[in-house]
Amino acid sequence: MTIKKTNPKFIVFSILLVLLVIPPTLAYADDDDDDAEDIVESLGWVAVGAGIAANVPFIAMNKIRRYALKTGSSTMQVAKQIRTVYKPILNFHIMLNSIGYFVGMSHGLMLSRHLDSVSLSLAIVMSVMMVSGLLLKYTSSRNSKLFGKLLHGQFGLVILLASLVILHIVVGDD
Repeated sequence: MTIKKTNPKFIVFSILLVLLVIPPTLAYADDDDDDAEDIVESLGWVAVGAGIAANVPFIAMNKIRRYALKTGSSTMQVAKQIRTVYKPILNFHIMLNSIGYFVGMSHGLMLSRHLDSVSLSLAIVMSVMMVSGLLLKYTSSRNSKLFGKLLHGQFGLVILLASLVILHIVVGDD
């Protein structure tokens, strides 16, 4: 089993991300002002928008590529062209999902006094999806990659995540 050396850029990026997330959380967490709740609600919508913008193009590209490979020789050129843009779209997917995750967690921390079972379940599912995505990106062992791919690609987990987001929006409006 080989252990991959951690990239220093990744460590600096992680520290900066945490420093950007924690101060707004502390500033608005105990504020009873209506403006603060509007900001927190806007953060929730930013998280939802980032998740949609990150996943729809990536899933569509993968479906088109798989269809092109299955249909045979006439569409093989399309599959080759899609393969050339796979890495940039994957990076876009990772970047926007990371933004959505951290914004969503900030939203949750700011509203932690209103914690309910739907919000907690949503935070857990979001964390599982994020960790499995990080496993796919940053591990090199075959077993870790297989585990990450199995967990991250579960259609049921994606449906659960979407359902929890919708439930959170409905329950949060009360």
